[in-house]
Amino acid sequence: METAKKQTVLIIDDSILVCEQIKHIMKEENIVIREAHTGKEAEQELDKCQPDVILLDVELPDTKGYELCEKIKNKYKSSASVIFITAKSGDTDVDLGFSLGASDYIRKPFRPAEMKSRIMVQLQNKLQKDELDKKYRELQNNVEQLNYIAFRDVLTGLYNRRYVKDDLMKDIDMHEPGVVGNYIIMADVDDFKSVNDKYGHEAGDEVLICISGIMEEVCRRHKVIRWGGEEFMMVLFAVTSEEAFGISEQIRTMVEGFSLTHGDQTFSCTLTLGLCRYDESRSLDNNIECADKALYEGKRSGKNRSVWYTQDSEAGMKDELL
Repeated sequence: METAKKQTVLIIDDSILVCEQIKHIMKEENIVIREAHTGKEAEQELDKCQPDVILLDVELPDTKGYELCEKIKNKYKSSASVIFITAKSGDTDVDLGFSLGASDYIRKPFRPAEMKSRIMVQLQNKLQKDELDKKYRELQNNVEQLNYIAFRDVLTGLYNRRYVKDDLMKDIDMHEPGVVGNYIIMADVDDFKSVNDKYGHEAGDEVLICISGIMEEVCRRHKVIRWGGEEFMMVLFAVTSEEAFGISEQIRTMVEGFSLTHGDQTFSCTLTLGLCRYDESRSLDNNIECADKALYEGKRSGKNRSVWYTQDSEAGMKDELL
């Protein structure tokens, strides 16, 4: 069973007597108490520990408590509750302390019972805040996991069609067209049905996983999507047409040269890829359709090749992949 971590109180006061009084008041509580007598010593303590409550004297030998409070919040990003301790009685001083993020204010000379009560309240508040922060982080993590599941293909880990529907246009809009452009590549594993028929669906899954890995390796700064079945889509951002074709050919040749082993049998697969430059005047669906038509043209003309979309691709469209 995990033991709860003791909470820490840091006393920052130049009076050793005040520090001893507070330590005596809190001696029965299951907490850690640390002390500092100057601003410099306080910073040294903050480098070593993360206090839950800080009792901060307004007047220190080398700095003002208000200035140190700002540094605690800004430089050290401390979430500790700060209680100012001061002999001053003016409302202006109290208002300044609260404006800097103080949680409470105690005037000297203090009553032991009041001091203990105020410290314990802030320790309890900090405990509750830490618990809420923990639950918030857990919730964020769960949301991130759900988003990952929602936008990722279960088998390959690639983006799925939901990403295309919800987020792809945001990514495309981030890359302005110019000398370079954005490109869509549709890719399909050639004769994939024969792989499943000859080696089984488990081997077919291995093929898809391996090809996905190759695509992601080549397209590190781009997006790879499992479009469905044995078909994939790649979106290339801010590249030239030569670079886009080079990426397509690199993937094609890597897949062609990759040997897969299933049982005692070794085999390889090929890809046909269709490319088109993303046209801002067309819808996303129309751009995808153009790349798809180029893919079909590649299938018609012999497979295992990269083919650009042209007007001739329109005539080569078929209802089913060969």
